[in-house]
Amino acid sequence: MQSKRALLLSLALICSFFTKVDSLGANRGPEGLADGAGIWVNMWNYPQSDYEGYCQSLHAKGIRNVFIQTSRSNTEAITHPEQLGELIDACHMYKIRVIAWSFAELGDVSRDADKMITAARFVSPKGQHMDALAANLEKKLDQPVVEEYSKKIRDAVGPNFPMIAVVYSPLNQAPQVAHIPWKTLDKYYDVIAPMNYWNSKYKKLDPYDYTVSTIQAVREKVGRPDVEIHMIGDGMGTHADTIQQFFRACQDCEATTASLYPNFKMTAEQMDCMSHYSEYFPVNSRFRLAAFHQLLKQGSLPAPANLDPSAPISRGEFYQLLARQLDSKASAAITASQAGEILSRAGAAKFIAAPGSVESLEEAYNSPISSNEAFNVLAKLMDKNASFGTLGQPIPVGKIAAKHSTKKLRADRWFVQPAFAAGEARVPNSKGGKPMNYLDAAQLVLEASSGMK
Repeated sequence: MQSKRALLLSLALICSFFTKVDSLGANRGPEGLADGAGIWVNMWNYPQSDYEGYCQSLHAKGIRNVFIQTSRSNTEAITHPEQLGELIDACHMYKIRVIAWSFAELGDVSRDADKMITAARFVSPKGQHMDALAANLEKKLDQPVVEEYSKKIRDAVGPNFPMIAVVYSPLNQAPQVAHIPWKTLDKYYDVIAPMNYWNSKYKKLDPYDYTVSTIQAVREKVGRPDVEIHMIGDGMGTHADTIQQFFRACQDCEATTASLYPNFKMTAEQMDCMSHYSEYFPVNSRFRLAAFHQLLKQGSLPAPANLDPSAPISRGEFYQLLARQLDSKASAAITASQAGEILSRAGAAKFIAAPGSVESLEEAYNSPISSNEAFNVLAKLMDKNASFGTLGQPIPVGKIAAKHSTKKLRADRWFVQPAFAAGEARVPNSKGGKPMNYLDAAQLVLEASSGMK
């Protein structure tokens, strides 16, 4: 039976892959960032010929985003229009997204904004456009100036054109950092991309710790756990050992995507590191974040402590999430105990009697749920769901009760471990599997819901 449940859930997840973008109401037109590694190209090191070969080589190394500099404050809006057009066409041939970036000093706000607007409207010889814009903001960072610049671009390109704010890491010691208007950036930009440069001339920085602290600080400054963070790694004289630490930090903190900014051009060693990107990032990291955002917005999932979606989700919170998907009467205020009863009546969480107290029950609800246990609970719910309806289409408690015993279960007689998960330790990295985090839970539940419609 367990293998049958696993098969049902796997099939649902596969089916949902083909419909998940539409179910989330994704933007039409420019696609924005792709899931995958990225590299940065300055306006003085464009490829000069064989654009197709250049992009074929990038694709072979797993590069899916190319950030191409189109201007800076003291140049024309498009510095190399012929090369840029050829590069866009070649990149799109190999499914590589092209993001225009400009270094804006904001001495002349309107002129700098016009350069980005021109880049957004640029058309290649084959009729291709940019996939996103990235505004590099390092000089004047006072809130009114940044808002004037950002608003002009957003008003011109419309609400659905992907925009990325490239700014200092909050840990950077530059005096401008204190002026970064994080809330304003979040208002106008879809992605925050901190320049996470650990190769400092003045102080030895640990790549892993610096990256972790940068990601945490950006979430705190913006004030929400579902902000999309693209980490720009230090490619200025760095080597495989530190780049791998950078990727591992991004993985552990669930940064959505990442790239490297080179000193001039990417070295062969750095490109080889980028080819291992998929070992650190989920193949659908942007969908995971979108799923998390949707459930937060619905009130189905609470914001995690410290605004950290990479933190383990508790067993009680996961049960509450499932109950809200299953039961139309399960309000945002439903308790973990009530959620457990709903799942039990739905046949998804059978509890075994134990002499535990209410206190031990609460402790168990507050403990992290492992990925294995969460998968099994949801798989059994989907297996039983054929009798009740479709997960994602709320079912009144009355229907569940009609199929199952309505005898009230006493909380102090429950042992929250599902019977089929008996033996799983309630500690991280136990034999029951690693703890499930908030992004894992959002992806699992939302994909299962759409997959069974």
